[in-house]
Amino acid sequence: MKINKVEIIPIDIPQHTPFRVSSGGSTASNFVILKILTDEGFEGIGSSKSFGGMNPSRESAMLIMKDIASEVLLGQDPLNTDLILNNVEARVFESWPILAHFDYALYDLKGKILNVPVYQLLGGLCREEVPLEWIIILDDPEVQAEIALKYLKAGFHSLKLHVGGDHKMAVKRFRTVREAVGPDIPIGIDLAEVCKTHDALRLIEELVPYNLHFVEQPFAAYDIDSFVDIKGRTSVPLVGDASARSVVEVHNMINRRAADIFHTLLGRIGGLRKATKYTNLIEAANLDYAICVLGTGISHAAGAHFAVSRLKSGKILDEFGLIFYLYGGTETKGITTDITKEINGKIENGHLYPPKGPGLGVELNEEMVERYAASGTNKIVVE
Repeated sequence: MKINKVEIIPIDIPQHTPFRVSSGGSTASNFVILKILTDEGFEGIGSSKSFGGMNPSRESAMLIMKDIASEVLLGQDPLNTDLILNNVEARVFESWPILAHFDYALYDLKGKILNVPVYQLLGGLCREEVPLEWIIILDDPEVQAEIALKYLKAGFHSLKLHVGGDHKMAVKRFRTVREAVGPDIPIGIDLAEVCKTHDALRLIEELVPYNLHFVEQPFAAYDIDSFVDIKGRTSVPLVGDASARSVVEVHNMINRRAADIFHTLLGRIGGLRKATKYTNLIEAANLDYAICVLGTGISHAAGAHFAVSRLKSGKILDEFGLIFYLYGGTETKGITTDITKEINGKIENGHLYPPKGPGLGVELNEEMVERYAASGTNKIVVE
């Protein structure tokens, strides 16, 4: 069996709710669907996080994908996943979201050929249900409190709150949400790189009496020294996010003892294979992580397979609700406009449940793919 065709399909999906953080927000998502086909009729599907605002642009990324498909994939045995992904990785020039498209599609293809769900390729089922955390975007404090109550009522178990760079408003946002939800719900904050060292410490000290669960990425991505400095002066756990975008970066932060927790965003890291290496490093260091995915039902399914294949402590919860920023709602059964016919890896009552197989267990809704077809950017076929 050989890979004999690759399709690269651009789509644009308007977001139901703009995702706003300190550095700005997005209202539309510019995705790519990658199909890998074989001469025996099997098809693997991949899609990762949006290329909106990214470097390279979607159009540039598609040209890179075209070259990789032609030079690395065609004629290969699709079961040789590690060999193929090693060769893809050598050509993406550290653009890990591009790698994730190939990773998801190849794992989907392999699972379909072997007739097993992807989580079996990752070591098997470790968690029958995964309790989830809800991420609250930047907004007025009262609005954030309403959203917190909405998702806690829907069954979510903890909160991560974007609070912005203004000190007084950050305190007000946290205090307002804390007063609304009570003292026992874990609430962490995401500072999205907005702080200087002294500002971060002052904010942490002011929020400690309100039971602050963790602080994510207070400093610029390059500023590991400030992580090390603050970590030695507070007992509140620090989370590496933009400073730990790859296996090399998380290894560096672990060696520097710069963080306690890591935000494991699969599409940014490079997909399932790279995320396995990433989280193995974290576990070997006896640290913790939160698994997160951004994107359509394809990305969601890939993340769900990964999540249920990992044993984790219950202190730091995983973040799979971001698909609701794309489509709205609090449970996946209400999503009817995705590019997949059914969201695989259902979210119900604030829990993620194991996806069905084989492969990623997703089937494209061709009607929705056509509806979301990108204007001015054409599909690429390599064969």
